Amino acid sequence: MNKIEKRHSGFTLIELLVAMGIVAVLTGMAAFNFNQSRVRARDIQRKNDLSQLQKAMELYKNDNNSNYPDADGFQTTLLSAGYTKVQFNDPKNGEWTAYEYRPSSDFKTYYLMTCLENVSDSTKTTDTAICGLFKSSADCTCGATIADNTGVMYTLSQP
Repeated sequence: MNKIEKRHSGFTLIELLVAMGIVAVLTGMAAFNFNQSRVRARDIQRKNDLSQLQKAMELYKNDNNSNYPDADGFQTTLLSAGYTKVQFNDPKNGEWTAYEYRPSSDFKTYYLMTCLENVSDSTKTTDTAICGLFKSSADCTCGATIADNTGVMYTLSQP
């Protein structure tokens, strides 16, 4: 008599578990990289916004007797005078520190500050004297709230 061998097609439970494990690891790595890309993109937007504000401040200074605007409502001042077309807001829409501006007492120099999410950013501010202008403590950390220290400061100054 001929014995007919049955061939079973399909995967074993072990093979399925190994394949699912590999897919899970790859998905986790992709999600982490995607989140880091989003953080870096928001930081680039913040830096670009500060650069645009800096240019608007210089135009304002040229037209207003070599003085920069007051700190209170500086963006409104720039917007209403036509130096900017929009009010610049943080990319996280109020969930993160807003852009800050500190003029000197004679309004001849100033500092603009934003908080970056990527704490390893090479352009972060490390000068504690400058950081002390924006916080009561002189450390250069910042975040969504005053007590939150999950980010780092980035400042521009002129001149």
